Amino acid sequence: MKTKKFLVDSLLNIISAALPLLVLQLISYPLIARVLGGEEYGMIITLISVFTVVSFPLGNVLNNIRLLKDKEYKEANEEGDFNPLILGSSFISIVLIITVSLYVDSSLDILDLILLSLITVGSLWKEYLVVTFRLVLNYRGILLNNLFMSLGYIVGSFIFLYFESWQLIYFIGLLFSLVYIVRHTSLHKERYKFSSLFKDTASKGMLLYIANLLKNILSYADKLILLPLLGPVSVAIYYSSTILGKIISMMINPVNSVILSYLVKVESISLKKVIKMFSISSLLGLFGYVATILISPYFLEFFYKDWAEQSLELVYITTATAIIGVLSTVLQPFNIRFNKISWQIYMSGLHLIVYVASSFYFFKIGGLKGFTFGVLIAAVFKLIMQLSVFLLNYRRNNSTHSSS
Repeated sequence: MKTKKFLVDSLLNIISAALPLLVLQLISYPLIARVLGGEEYGMIITLISVFTVVSFPLGNVLNNIRLLKDKEYKEANEEGDFNPLILGSSFISIVLIITVSLYVDSSLDILDLILLSLITVGSLWKEYLVVTFRLVLNYRGILLNNLFMSLGYIVGSFIFLYFESWQLIYFIGLLFSLVYIVRHTSLHKERYKFSSLFKDTASKGMLLYIANLLKNILSYADKLILLPLLGPVSVAIYYSSTILGKIISMMINPVNSVILSYLVKVESISLKKVIKMFSISSLLGLFGYVATILISPYFLEFFYKDWAEQSLELVYITTATAIIGVLSTVLQPFNIRFNKISWQIYMSGLHLIVYVASSFYFFKIGGLKGFTFGVLIAAVFKLIMQLSVFLLNYRRNNSTHSSS
């Protein structure tokens, strides 16, 4: 792994992830909140969580499986599998988004459901097709793609002022992104056929999808759980308290996709390098935590004045949860690359159990603040799990190699 290129690619991917995120968090979301008010904003944030949970795991899994198995397909001179898989995933995502969205908000009309379906499928295809840049370690391409998507979000935000349809912000942003990607990839032109590698690809994809689905459900479960418990206004208060922490964490998380892109090209990695990466991430996380706590009063007062005071009471806890989540995801690429994918399901399942138990237990004790503390406990548990699984398998693999 070439350190200089890895650092440059990591920086490019951080900027790439930050661009659309900052546009959404600093322009689009505050605009929606001011125009539509706290109650409707809370409901919209919940619906955004729903479409993200539905689309991201499917697209991300196909992206990672394509990355992990691309060499195998080339060596076997095989083509296919992925376009049929993404077509089937698109159909599944439409059924899921309509069903879950109507459960969350039964007042949605046919136009809302059509737009939700379009942005869900668009997000799925975008998440998969962007692998074309990861396969050749072209992170400048990812940066340009996200720049176009950010411009689309800005255009969509202006259009939102006239139509007051938040889905148009995402639709136009994804449209800009897909137009750019399609011009620079041929993956969507691959034949719709099944190869001799399909069974292994589909089975690994299914295992990783279940793990990713559980992970993403947990990432957005807070909004989905709080809505029936305390209503949309509490969702707005809670979400506002998490924004800066999420920005910091989502600016660090892109390093993980770079790590996996490089790991698929090596057969092993030293424990020293893993510890070094984890230590650097911890220092960045600590800096991010302090910066978030200092900035939050000014940020919330400016963008979410109506409920800034209530959100500030939660910032210390929600930011710690976000940073600890970053440290967990730093370890995940190593577990995906060098351990069995089934481990991801076991860890996600255990995390889900602890998450539900701790969040509900502390909610009963301390209401919204107690709920946030319960989520923090679950995040700490997840970090310990990721670290334990990596070390356990690393030692087992090393002892196997030394004995042989």
